[in-house]
Amino acid sequence: MTQNKIGLKTAVIIGINAMIGAGVLAIPTLLSSIVGPAGIITTVLSIIFVLCIGLSFGRLAKLYSADGWSYAYPAKWAGHKVGIFSAFSYLFGIIVGMGFLAQQAGIWCNKVIPFLSPNVLGVIIITILTLLVLAGAKTSSWSQYLIVLFVLIPLVLTAIYCWGHFDINLVTPFMPYGFTSILRATPVVLFALLGFESIASLFSIVENPEKNVPRAFVFSISIVGIVYLLFFYGVLFAIPSKFFLQGINDPLSSVLNNFFPGATFLSILIFLGAVFGIVGTIHSMLWSISELFTNVLKQTKSKFIHKLIDKNIWNKKVAVIKTSFLMILAAIFIKGGLLVSMTTLFIVPSYVFSIILLLFKKSEWKSGHNYITLIGLLGGGLLVYFAFTSSLSAFFKLFA
Repeated sequence: MTQNKIGLKTAVIIGINAMIGAGVLAIPTLLSSIVGPAGIITTVLSIIFVLCIGLSFGRLAKLYSADGWSYAYPAKWAGHKVGIFSAFSYLFGIIVGMGFLAQQAGIWCNKVIPFLSPNVLGVIIITILTLLVLAGAKTSSWSQYLIVLFVLIPLVLTAIYCWGHFDINLVTPFMPYGFTSILRATPVVLFALLGFESIASLFSIVENPEKNVPRAFVFSISIVGIVYLLFFYGVLFAIPSKFFLQGINDPLSSVLNNFFPGATFLSILIFLGAVFGIVGTIHSMLWSISELFTNVLKQTKSKFIHKLIDKNIWNKKVAVIKTSFLMILAAIFIKGGLLVSMTTLFIVPSYVFSIILLLFKKSEWKSGHNYITLIGLLGGGLLVYFAFTSSLSAFFKLFA
């Protein structure tokens, strides 16, 4: 019935809501250390790749109605084992990504509660949020929009202020880490765009979905991409790289406060945005990831696992506890930069295995849509490769 349908504007807002998160506040620091000013090319390339993958997801949603895309789409062309691999890969990547946010939660809150270490604060925050989820506290739709505003407004205001202090000297050298650094930094930018795939799930509830779902992908990814471009490079073209020497262990609010001591309102806004964004994202994701965890386990052919689920030994509350425990382990034992590259390394294969399904559809070749799919696959392949090399490099540094 049409009264239950949502319009294009609502679909775009949902897409923006899924992508905007507090993790983006750590990206300028990572870009500064990996690629420098040339990261502006990295960001544009990443947006193009994500847009092509997103449009391919829109085509999949139209052609194949299926829940649990990370298993369903790969399984259709490659069978159960590939479907299970894809589903667990995506699940692990999401959990690792939340581990990064847990780390950031501890780092940012340590500025207010310095007598507790960031690791301890991260564990405390995850524990409190887990207890709230177990108690049935859910994030309402209006609070989700409020959280997005708390993140989006500081990004825009900071971008405007920083571009007002643009320093042409910071644009050179343009590629201090070489040409390959442009591609090597793509996993970092992708991390900031994760969640775009959720738009495909709106296909059944959007008015005129064949036109509006692709438009929702284009508008939401473009809007978020433009905001990120303005924010990332407003910061990097106004603040010298030496102010980012402490890396992601030093919150952006501290960097802004050190370089712009007369603009304390910016650091306060960024701090509030980070706290609201991190807490809101982890809280909402705890429940959705635990549901995904359970759904993935249901796809396995293990009689033991199915018996646990049937006897309610494994249920949603148990899944929430297990999920939060895995987030804590990731936050404690894996360094932040490695968490970002690992997130991309495990999530992107699910995107790739899913959109490959379109290559087996003759109508997609005839319509020309598969050329978009091929660009998405190329981008996905590059993202996986550079996420792998970055993860490997960061792993070896742990033992150097």
